[in-house]
Amino acid sequence: MNKILSILLLSILILFILRVESYPTYGGSNSANIRREDRHSFRAPFLQSGTGILYWDIEGSTIVNDDFIRLTSDQKSLHGAIWNTEPMEQPWWEVVFEFRVHGAGRIGADGIALWLVDRKEGNSQDFSIYGSKNLWKGLAIIFDTFDNDQNGDHPLISVFYNDGTKFYETAKDGSNMKLGSCSSRYRNDKHNAKSRIRYYHGLLSVEIDPNGSGIFEKCVQDVRLDIPTRYTFGVSAATGGLTDNHDVYSFDTFSLDASVSNQNTNNYNNVQFERERLEKQRLEYETQQQQQQQQQQTQQQQQQTQQQTQQQNNQDKEYQEFLQYKAQQQQQNNYQQTQNDLLEKLNEIQQEQQQQQQQQQTQPPQQQQTQPPQQKLQDEIKNLSEKEQIGFLVKKVDSLVEAIHSLHIVLDDPEYKKSFDGLRDQVNVISQALVSLSQGSLKVKDFESFRSTYDQKQSQFIKDFYDFKSTMQDLKATINNRFNNQDNDVTKSIESVNMNLNSLRKLVEASTRDTQKISSILNSNADELANTIQKHSSFGFWTYFLFVQAIFIFGFVFWRKYKDDNNKKLI
Repeated sequence: MNKILSILLLSILILFILRVESYPTYGGSNSANIRREDRHSFRAPFLQSGTGILYWDIEGSTIVNDDFIRLTSDQKSLHGAIWNTEPMEQPWWEVVFEFRVHGAGRIGADGIALWLVDRKEGNSQDFSIYGSKNLWKGLAIIFDTFDNDQNGDHPLISVFYNDGTKFYETAKDGSNMKLGSCSSRYRNDKHNAKSRIRYYHGLLSVEIDPNGSGIFEKCVQDVRLDIPTRYTFGVSAATGGLTDNHDVYSFDTFSLDASVSNQNTNNYNNVQFERERLEKQRLEYETQQQQQQQQQQTQQQQQQTQQQTQQQNNQDKEYQEFLQYKAQQQQQNNYQQTQNDLLEKLNEIQQEQQQQQQQQQTQPPQQQQTQPPQQKLQDEIKNLSEKEQIGFLVKKVDSLVEAIHSLHIVLDDPEYKKSFDGLRDQVNVISQALVSLSQGSLKVKDFESFRSTYDQKQSQFIKDFYDFKSTMQDLKATINNRFNNQDNDVTKSIESVNMNLNSLRKLVEASTRDTQKISSILNSNADELANTIQKHSSFGFWTYFLFVQAIFIFGFVFWRKYKDDNNKKLI
């Protein structure tokens, strides 16, 4: 019986040992040298402790759920990260990273990144590179979902290594420092994606399982690097103008040479050490919460300030629009009032003219001479003869007619009121001149001649005033038509001027050709004259030569005058 029990216990022990040795790992090997490092790993279910989960701290917009960790939600301009609190002591390692990137849009951004870096280097307030800092020192595996350089190769997985001096250029997707990359359709898949990163004997390899099928595809192979120990693992993500959910489900780290870490295993089993570390984490968590509250308060104050500034700007804009509207209303009211006043003045002038005409028809000339004089124009008329007085009045009437016809032009002037006042003054001057003339020493026959002339002018004046009244009623439509037809009139004028200029240019060219011909003839005549002088030197020859030259000069002058007269007529 004892032998049987002993055999059973030995069999159980052997099976247990074999089970432990054959424990399957994500490294794809059953070697006893592969060991899962719990201090550098996490997986569901997640129990929060201190500032995050055990051995890990969270930052930014990161939210820890029961079965996954969401670094960013599907919102704009977010960044989140989770960082290991323990440095990696093993020189050779393997990480299996399970994640999912998904969103409502056809295109998402920005991506998720796996880090193994020295966190003491760089600016801790910089989150510009997928939720972490630029100018980092260490390794970065970036799962980029937005194609900044427009190469059409995204979603993309890229490997980078920085010594702390190289600047990652986001617009070029880091092409200035990329060590290797591959495209993979891991975004918006129904299943979680997995990536396996292996660093062994100075060679780095990256594999990807984009749809959780269990089959890893090679992405980047055998990149030679020298990564120091005691760097820290981390995962971060960020969104920009485009958004995605960036979720992490597990992060399993395996050391590829377990014997190196066995000497430190007992230190981490010490309960007192764990208590001290948890207390430290609690203090750090409280400090972080206070900082987050302060940041939230600062952001709220900034938002309130921006809202107040925007409200003030909107109020100022509305007030300016109200002032402009009031100014336009006032301008329209002034214009309407001016039109009404002008119509009233014209009606009054017409009524006064009609009354004066009726008085002149009913009263004899002798009675008109007994009316009280107008001293202002009487002195001016006394110095004129009777014919000059009639001419003076005719000129006044003509100027009044011209003023009526030019009223449209006056209306375009902002100071048109002054022109209306001048028109009213001219009417008053004519009325006063007529009264003064009636009191002068005109004879009856001269006055009858003047009266017939005045009646003609007066009837024409009344007709013009009626035309003006109807024109004022259609003034608004006329001005609009003038604006519409102004361009056509200007175009016709320009075409007419161009035609005249072309005609003038042709005449000038013809004149130039004629002048050239005359010059050539003169040169020819001069040559012939020189030859003739050499052959003949008699007095009769010189007489004949002078006579021919005189006829030629006379013809040239006549032709030149004829051309000038034609040019003046054309201009």
